[in-house]
Amino acid sequence: MIIFDKDRFLGHLDGQEKETGSRILDLAAQAYEGNKPAYSDFLNPREQEIATGIVRGTDFLAYYFDGGYSTAERRRLAVFPNYFPRERIEVPLKALAVTGTAEFTGVTHRDFLGAVLGCGIRREKVGDIILTDRGAQIVLAPEVAVSVENTLQSVQRVPAIANPIELEQLDVAPKQIKEIRTTVASMRLDAVAGAGFGTSRTQMVREIKRGTVRVNWQPVENPAQEIQEGDILSIRGRGRVEVAEQMGLTRKGRIHLLLQRYI
Repeated sequence: MIIFDKDRFLGHLDGQEKETGSRILDLAAQAYEGNKPAYSDFLNPREQEIATGIVRGTDFLAYYFDGGYSTAERRRLAVFPNYFPRERIEVPLKALAVTGTAEFTGVTHRDFLGAVLGCGIRREKVGDIILTDRGAQIVLAPEVAVSVENTLQSVQRVPAIANPIELEQLDVAPKQIKEIRTTVASMRLDAVAGAGFGTSRTQMVREIKRGTVRVNWQPVENPAQEIQEGDILSIRGRGRVEVAEQMGLTRKGRIHLLLQRYI
């Protein structure tokens, strides 16, 4: 049995990230010992970074991510011996189209996710949810897709049905990106997020303390956390903001920022 040096691979991680890294190490050992691909659950972008660092740190494994379409945010990892033919790798994915028997009004991404989780499905088995004119398309691990198809009956009290579709049928619209040029007094989370989401600093502090704000897909409850160029800030149901560039200081010492808001 292959044994990985956990201090080498996981020493720079802590908390939940260390648990993620440990699962990836187990997956790597499974792929190597079984001489075949092993697949993770869906990973968010930060978890994908952790997985990439671990697999790249070995001399005998390769990897591939797939979330159903090229710009998917949540993706599954395939890890396999580096002599294994890449063309034989097919990450297990299924997609469902959820439509209502009446018109959906004001139903959000979170509502569809809640309906899926209400079928007894764990979050890590659910990939991206794409909102459409008629409802939503949901990418899932195959082992739970049939359960959702048979169990899901409503979304926000609107009767709904879930039908399987091909991954090629996913209705992926181009992302809308709004550039925001602004100044902030400091790179504190409450200041940068407030500017990016068009919210007062006081209101943003409340959001952060409620646990709805994430930095690089990790929950943060400290309004004073320092933000860096390249960080991605997200709020449930409100999209995300990327800190694209720090562009120097104003005469009064404020920080010029270029932010990109993905809607």
